[in-house]
Amino acid sequence: MISLKIDECQIDILPVVNGLAGEAEKVHDAYGKYEAYAASLGIESLEALRKREEIGVDDIEVSELDIVYAKRMAEFGDIQTPSPAFCELVDLCASDGKTVIPLDMNDEEFDNTYLENVKATEFTSVHRLAKKIFKAKLNTDSPESLAKDIDRMVSKVKGFRLVNEKREEYISKEIIDIAKYRKSLLCIIECERVDGVCAHLSK
Repeated sequence: MISLKIDECQIDILPVVNGLAGEAEKVHDAYGKYEAYAASLGIESLEALRKREEIGVDDIEVSELDIVYAKRMAEFGDIQTPSPAFCELVDLCASDGKTVIPLDMNDEEFDNTYLENVKATEFTSVHRLAKKIFKAKLNTDSPESLAKDIDRMVSKVKGFRLVNEKREEYISKEIIDIAKYRKSLLCIIECERVDGVCAHLSK
């Protein structure tokens, strides 16, 4: 957990590993003492999680990079889609009549950011990149170190790195905005983005 204060708002950032089933327990243990809760997802993604039993999860898009990530991360436990950590937060808030605040771009904003930064040649290189990640010798000391190592390989592609940097900047600005009208806030953010978000918040 990373703790900081912006104005009068106490902010705790809980880094989580996407997909890993055991991460839900971390969210459950952290929940309960905050005025507000937020997640590094866009509004459409949060709504889909809230309605997942109604709409189902079979049609969730899974990229080749997601598949390789899941195969590598599986050595640390069961991997599930959608991400158990974010599902847990959505469910806990729903049971208390609260709404999870989206920290990330909505779908249209993300699509525009992606198109502006990722070249066609970079997009078509995903298959080759996924094969490299699958075969690479990565840091498997912990799920977090593995997730960050995979992210470092993805970030070698300039367009993908720029998109993630834009996301980190966006998420940090949302946290700063929320801090203006809340006294306490728990942010659930995938561990790969936490360092970048915190760097923006510390400026």
